[in-house]
Amino acid sequence: MLKRNFFLKLVVNLNCELFAIFRCYQELLYPLLFSILAIVLFPLSISIDPVLLKKIAAGIFWIIVLFLILLMLDQLFRNDWKEGDLEQLILLPKELTMALFIKLLVFWLFISLSLIVVTPILSLSLFIPVSALKTLYLSILLGTPSLVFLGGIARALTLGLRNSGLLIVLIILPFYIPVLIFASSAVSLASVGLPANGPLAWLSVLMVLSVSLSPLLINRILRLGIAFV
Repeated sequence: MLKRNFFLKLVVNLNCELFAIFRCYQELLYPLLFSILAIVLFPLSISIDPVLLKKIAAGIFWIIVLFLILLMLDQLFRNDWKEGDLEQLILLPKELTMALFIKLLVFWLFISLSLIVVTPILSLSLFIPVSALKTLYLSILLGTPSLVFLGGIARALTLGLRNSGLLIVLIILPFYIPVLIFASSAVSLASVGLPANGPLAWLSVLMVLSVSLSPLLINRILRLGIAFV
């Protein structure tokens, strides 16, 4: 019975978050379109030499993905904060962590699925080899959860502040550097035909740590922050 109630609450919360993110999809779609245009136009500003672009394509792709998530983090928890939903969840001792996990999960699903859909076109514009597409997809699936869940911590620290975008960048950017290094290294190795198991394994470790610990930290931050408002 307890397991049934848990899964029922999980499904209900998941449906609510999916409905909420589709309700404000336009605010999340604009940064994605900007990132697509940036990747497509990047070769025109440097060079259309395939050899040169092949060397730097992985770094370009992941830098754009990093800034995409940074642009979208300002939307995370914003409506819940304004409408008072977070304060209501804090009154329930066991509900907040699960609700935070679902919010971050749905936010990540929107970003990752959007990237997966447009990645083939973006890879062509950057001359990423077809043989490296599998590694590129794996790096997206393993790297973006760390970016989103760690970004949730920075967003929780800046809730209630006006123009918090730059502050979020300053807080979270140092923690994004390992993800950026391992993800771009994996794609670069795959582009030249070398195995990328090492960087992908480290991305997996970072993903497990960030996904498991971030909701607990955000829970604590929100409780302390609202308690002292």
